[in-house]
Amino acid sequence: MGILQYTFMQYALINGILIGVLCPLIGTFLVLKNLSLIADGVAHFSFGGIALGIILGISPNSTLLIFSLIGGLLVNYMVRKSKLFGDTAIAILLSTGLAIGITIISIAKGTNFNINAYLFGSLLAVGRGELIFALSFGIPVIILILIFYRPLLYITFDEDSAKASGLPVEILNTLLVMISAITVAITIRIAGILLTSALIVIPVATGMQISKSFKVTLLSSISVGVVSIILGLFLSYYLNIAPGGAIVLVSVLIFLLSFSRLFH
Repeated sequence: MGILQYTFMQYALINGILIGVLCPLIGTFLVLKNLSLIADGVAHFSFGGIALGIILGISPNSTLLIFSLIGGLLVNYMVRKSKLFGDTAIAILLSTGLAIGITIISIAKGTNFNINAYLFGSLLAVGRGELIFALSFGIPVIILILIFYRPLLYITFDEDSAKASGLPVEILNTLLVMISAITVAITIRIAGILLTSALIVIPVATGMQISKSFKVTLLSSISVGVVSIILGLFLSYYLNIAPGGAIVLVSVLIFLLSFSRLFH
């Protein structure tokens, strides 16, 4: 526990616990609505925003957040207004973001890019500014979910009935996509672009294995998310490995344990 004397580790742990709550909280709705891949699409699309922020010399957090929100809204629009299936829209979005990022990097040859911190996550990158950014957007997201919990639950299981009952389904779906995009933007700095969707999906998959009701699944998923974050951060520190990879591997291990118990 001596590592908690380090300020960067304290910041990483607080940020990580926030993510451990946020990702499964959002992920439970997304997984049950068959939109679990939206986080992957938004995360990859935000790569273009990160590259743009770096080349313009402004905070990548700002452009990352903007691109995440734009990406989420684009997927939502394409799925609902076109003949495309969700996975097709997400694939287009994912490819577009990567292309934008790669193009910007190729134009800015010679610039010192620290892209690895965003691709794979960086424990050391979680400073005071990162923590303030995460708390400033993460806490309002949690509050919004608590306020709109019942309507979001309704559209998750029966969108047609929710529309018939007078609920603003389009607005609620847009809200869900936007808070999902914000969650992705917050998570990227610890888990990285390549692993962010795993923190949104895997704890929920575990919760679904061990729970039968929505509320218990939600609480179980959050518990798995927080435990995975804490254990993963400690492992990354002591083994000197990428925190994103360590966190996801712990999450996968817990999932396999929950999955294996079904056969006993």
